[in-house]
Amino acid sequence: MLAILLAVALLAAGSYLGVRLLRTDDAPATPSAQEQPQQNEQPPGEEPPPTGQPPAAEVPVSLTKPVVIDKFQLGQEPEGVVVSPDNKTVYVADQNSKDVHFIQVGSREITKVKVPNTPRFIAISQDGSRVYASMFENDFTGNGLAVIDTKSRSLVKAIRTGPRPFEPAVGPDGDVWVPIHNGARVEIYDDKTLTESGRISVPPNPHWVTFSPDGSVAYTANHESAQVSVINTADRLVQRNVKVAKTPHAIALTPDGKKLIVTNYDLDKVQIFDTATMRQIKQISVGKEPQAVMVSSDGKHAYIVNEGSDNVSVVDMNAAKVVSTVKVGDSPRVVAISPDGLRLYVTDGRGRTVTVLRTSEK
Repeated sequence: MLAILLAVALLAAGSYLGVRLLRTDDAPATPSAQEQPQQNEQPPGEEPPPTGQPPAAEVPVSLTKPVVIDKFQLGQEPEGVVVSPDNKTVYVADQNSKDVHFIQVGSREITKVKVPNTPRFIAISQDGSRVYASMFENDFTGNGLAVIDTKSRSLVKAIRTGPRPFEPAVGPDGDVWVPIHNGARVEIYDDKTLTESGRISVPPNPHWVTFSPDGSVAYTANHESAQVSVINTADRLVQRNVKVAKTPHAIALTPDGKKLIVTNYDLDKVQIFDTATMRQIKQISVGKEPQAVMVSSDGKHAYIVNEGSDNVSVVDMNAAKVVSTVKVGDSPRVVAISPDGLRLYVTDGRGRTVTVLRTSEK
């Protein structure tokens, strides 16, 4: 009996091993590393698969002569103007009232936010969540910077500044740089604490601030001293003061940062400088009393607002000459270009309008 049980056990074990060996032998062989297909190999003639990164936005080709396509009637004396990052809202400082206007481009709805004193010029945070409006009265009282939440459309804080704060600008780290016209300095405000974090002395009297594309350099137009200051943003020290023509009112850089254009308000001219050397490339005659300037997204054209002749001069930045002139409203003051490069907004102070121009074929 014991022998029979032992024989059955041996037979069962052999059957199990046979099944295991049979299954192992029947399984498909795993290919070697050389035989395995290359997952990243791209068949010839085909586009690579998407990487998950959005494609870079196409820069529109700017027109030699922009086309007036619309006007918005608002306020008492529109002055400073900026456009939201999504191109949908235009913000305007109304300097004969105490209002900052919000223009919804699509619906044409216009609302306003009250500020403590007369708003003059305006800047917008990098994410579009805040608008900063410089303020002062005609007797130079009420000097300050109004901080507005764009979502709630409410005043966050009114910061006291030096006398006659002009065109503010948001720096590479989000801080707000405010040129103090009657103080011969730039005041810098921390965007988180909304308190002053630094001061930079410049020649009298700063009107405008702009930054290089990489944020490493700031430039100020110093109106009465006929100089442009070049400032290192890292240590906030003036590297040099460059002599320019009379009454530099506003400045703008090409998108590549290689050229700086300066408006000479009392001369009816603009100057173009090479930023590598800060030597003048050319001085160009434009309309009367050129106040503000903006460069197209493709860097090919500069738009100069001529307050005294009610028009915009278009300068070809490569040829360094005026290629067209466009009529706008009465006493144009400041110009802003939409981030997508498709629209130009000009405030017409005495006309109480904002003129909208198409800057490309789109």
